[in-house]
Amino acid sequence: MSEAPEQEASTRYKVAVWRSLMEVHQSVLQEIERDLASAHALSSTEFDTLINIPPQGIRFNDLREQVILSQSALSRLVTRLEQRGLVQRTSSVNDLRGVEVELTAEGKNLRRKAARTNAAAAKRAFADHLTKAELDTLYDIFSRLEKVAKDS
Repeated sequence: MSEAPEQEASTRYKVAVWRSLMEVHQSVLQEIERDLASAHALSSTEFDTLINIPPQGIRFNDLREQVILSQSALSRLVTRLEQRGLVQRTSSVNDLRGVEVELTAEGKNLRRKAARTNAAAAKRAFADHLTKAELDTLYDIFSRLEKVAKDS
């Protein structure tokens, strides 16, 4: 005997679930932003930029794809980080027209500290409220959705 096919959720329910996800995301992000600002004087976008610069540096255009900002917005953000002594721009060795962005020693130190702050806030505001099984389920779901997004 086969099981009855799973009943499809209504559009209203699907939108309600999506809305709940957005509200949880916003709440957790606000807590992370408060912690990053108070502990390190960093916005979440500045943190996202620092965390996406590997130790060996990164081409500016590759960084732009990682942080999903326009070229002009990223340029202004990198300038602010440069003025704070957290990053430096250098000419690309392989592409004379290209620019690379590297973390300074101060930037590496701040990134390490801010990553711990980010993890603690995410754990406190989100992960600590879920069981291991729930986290595993969410990981499976979000991994599948990320693949769909990349494939489209």
